Amino acid sequence: MKIAFPTDDGITLSVDVNKSKGFLVLTVEGGEIQDEELRWINRGDIPATGKTMLNNLIDCSLIIVHVLSHGLPEYFKLQQIEVASTKEVIITKCIMEYLNTTLLRESNTCCSP
Repeated sequence: MKIAFPTDDGITLSVDVNKSKGFLVLTVEGGEIQDEELRWINRGDIPATGKTMLNNLIDCSLIIVHVLSHGLPEYFKLQQIEVASTKEVIITKCIMEYLNTTLLRESNTCCSP
């Protein structure tokens, strides 16, 4: 699974997805980060358009954002990209929060009688 985080510096979440400089994309398998990649948006495409974001997120199944801009939930739904929001700003804390929540949810569903 690939998870995208809108970012301006690769460390923190951008406040506005449309104005982010790029995305940090993490490949997660079995609850562990296998790979990470910074995908910068071409400066000629700022502000980010749907096509620009799609090019950066085409292989992602989840995007974690701080705040969703108007119209983006519908856009991501059409692209079959799940959206999760967080109050965290630091990307490492966001991914730990997500993984802990996901693993807890999975353990509750697969191990319950």
